[in-house]
Amino acid sequence: MDRLIDDLLKKGLGNFIDRSRDALIWDDEIYQKCSREEDKAEEEFLGLGLTVGQVKIINNYVSDVRATNHRYSDLSYLAGVKDTVGMLVSLDMVKGVEL
Repeated sequence: MDRLIDDLLKKGLGNFIDRSRDALIWDDEIYQKCSREEDKAEEEFLGLGLTVGQVKIINNYVSDVRATNHRYSDLSYLAGVKDTVGMLVSLDMVKGVEL
């Protein structure tokens, strides 16, 4: 099954994930609220008067957290694809896929 995921990624599943997610987030009120709260927190952060070094450390931390969360989201999506294909195979609705 991991070969299936690898093949899908090589064929551009990552772009599909991004397009699907982007289409959903623009209509999701909770995401939009969180995004506005993030913008407000960033303004407050920038107004703290921290040193350049402090800002750099915090920005690196935030960047690392975002990268980890982004990867987690992508892997969660792929897990859903894998589970869906597995279910379809087990129901004999899809043939020729190695589990």
